[in-house]
Amino acid sequence: MASKTAATEMKRKRRDARMGRKRKNAAKNHGSTKSQKQLFGD
Repeated sequence: MASKTAATEMKRKRRDARMGRKRKNAAKNHGSTKSQKQLFGD
């Protein structure tokens, strides 16, 4: 069985990797670069 420290470090590592997942998925799926229209108007 893993020690408390090892278990805690693994939980933190996994939690930190998941932080911002919604934003990261949105950026990957829809891109993060603004369109010409957004940048410069019509």
